[in-house]
Amino acid sequence: MADLHTAEKFDKTALSDDLNESLKRAYLAFGNRSNFRGIDIGYRWRQGQRTDEICLRMHVQRKLPIDALLPSQVLPSHVEGIALDVIEAAYQPSLEPGASRQSTTRQPYTMGGLSCGRSGEGAGTIGLVVIDRTTGKPGILSNWHVLAGPRARRNDPIMLLGERDDEFDPRNHIANLKRWMLDRSGDAALAELLPDQPWLPLQFGGLECISKTRSAKLGEILNKTSQASSAAQARVDGKGLYRLQYETRPGMMECRDIEGINLVYEADIPVTGGKVSSAGDSGSAWVSAASGEAVALQIGGQIASATGSSRSGQGVIANEMTPILENLGLRLANFEDLLAQNGQSAVLTRRQKSCAALAFDIEETMPSPLWPHPQHWADATASRPHQIPRLERNERKASDAQIVPMVRILPNGRASEWGNQATASRHFNVCHDIWQNRLYPALLDYDPNFRGVFLEEAITQRISAKDERSIHAFFSRLINGSARFDGIGLKQVLPDDFRGATKYMQICERIEYLTI
Repeated sequence: MADLHTAEKFDKTALSDDLNESLKRAYLAFGNRSNFRGIDIGYRWRQGQRTDEICLRMHVQRKLPIDALLPSQVLPSHVEGIALDVIEAAYQPSLEPGASRQSTTRQPYTMGGLSCGRSGEGAGTIGLVVIDRTTGKPGILSNWHVLAGPRARRNDPIMLLGERDDEFDPRNHIANLKRWMLDRSGDAALAELLPDQPWLPLQFGGLECISKTRSAKLGEILNKTSQASSAAQARVDGKGLYRLQYETRPGMMECRDIEGINLVYEADIPVTGGKVSSAGDSGSAWVSAASGEAVALQIGGQIASATGSSRSGQGVIANEMTPILENLGLRLANFEDLLAQNGQSAVLTRRQKSCAALAFDIEETMPSPLWPHPQHWADATASRPHQIPRLERNERKASDAQIVPMVRILPNGRASEWGNQATASRHFNVCHDIWQNRLYPALLDYDPNFRGVFLEEAITQRISAKDERSIHAFFSRLINGSARFDGIGLKQVLPDDFRGATKYMQICERIEYLTI
């Protein structure tokens, strides 16, 4: 008689050798079937209720009666002496389409649990804030299908999705894609945070820093944090291999078998809204309810079945966290990393210094930059009256915080040495003083990424914004706030002064025209 495995005698952390061997043999025997959706070791379910028996389980798209199957399609009751159960459940990556995303408040700090994704390609969730072991820089961990996808390129911008808007909004650009994985080991990706992006090593809605990871244990309860849906709990119901369908290349769908765990929401675990998973939960971190250790990274949710589920709760597929961090060369971020980045010895960007200064009185001699202060962005599209008296340049504060950056500087813009401007010679008499001695140095003061910009280069080569009004507002704030334009008879400029300007040369010509 086959040995009966029960939860009381089963080692829930690591599968025993006989169970592992049965799992491998069952995968080789049944994994090529079109109905196959996974194979794992987990709890047996009877009449929609979980029992204490541990068995080998095959997940199928649709569970059919025996009389509807050919003799060769009928599954055995045991594999290598281990009981085999069949569960009707199929899974898919739980990426939320951008058009269905609900409007939420923009968060000033990046942290785990917030919605993120690529511009116009749907929303997922930041699992954890991590540190790249190869560079020591902070980044965010989520899924491959959230941060990368079939059209990904290294350094692609990653957005913090706070509002219902699929267009690229530079205010939401928080990170750049660095590396990823989509194989049997997992579905995950790393995006490096921008140098001036404020972050906290916390999960959305909580105050505890996650400091450790560990393997999942069958039967334990895990907590999920996600801005896309209410915080939830689920039980680890199985550990094995699961089949999900991905768009691996533009327009091409492929099935991938990925190792992970199967979590199930049960009726005795309270969940707001009555469900554990929703679109946009991909990338969410599952954390031990008992110890607070990070256990898994969600990759997909269960597809609703037309015939009803074999289980009373909804299923979720997640990768174990420890192998993901090892394969991508990452570790968990903590407050020591935050203090080291923002400490007195750290090299801060101009925007970080400006944001930190907002939390202190202007008269303070030494504002501390330990905590980056959230900066509220002005509305670049707000209408302005056409007749506005021009202020004198001395009618401004000397604070750096006066310059509100309306754009993000593209980190991979074209670069060249200043001396290689052959095409600028015909504009030398008009723009030499304005460009070389004033606008170009002011741009470098604002961000070193402007080094090597051409006088006749298109502004959009280095600056990306939702519309040109944002770019015009940026130049007006930069010029009004920079002392490099003092002493040339220039009053304060307005965004409308640069309407239609598409090159730096044209910005210089407008400044020259406005001087007295």
